[in-house]
Amino acid sequence: MSKTSVSNETEKLLCLWVEPWGTDHWMRPGEEFTVVTALEPEDSPFNVVVHTQGITVWVNSANASEVVDKDGAVVPCGHQRPADLGW
Repeated sequence: MSKTSVSNETEKLLCLWVEPWGTDHWMRPGEEFTVVTALEPEDSPFNVVVHTQGITVWVNSANASEVVDKDGAVVPCGHQRPADLGW
């Protein structure tokens, strides 16, 4: 199993995108999520990109993945998505 953690150390809502699927998972200040894939660790299972719309984690294996919170509960696509993104 490969996994990488992402935490929101800002004072605002932040989007975690998981690619190549384009799922969005919104993090409140102080929240931490972990992206998990069932494959064994490899040289570079993930790439992380920070941009103006949030953070993108690319799962390089393109195998199924999940996003979980610090308690291990699955965080679904659209979690805490604001009604008006303003983009």
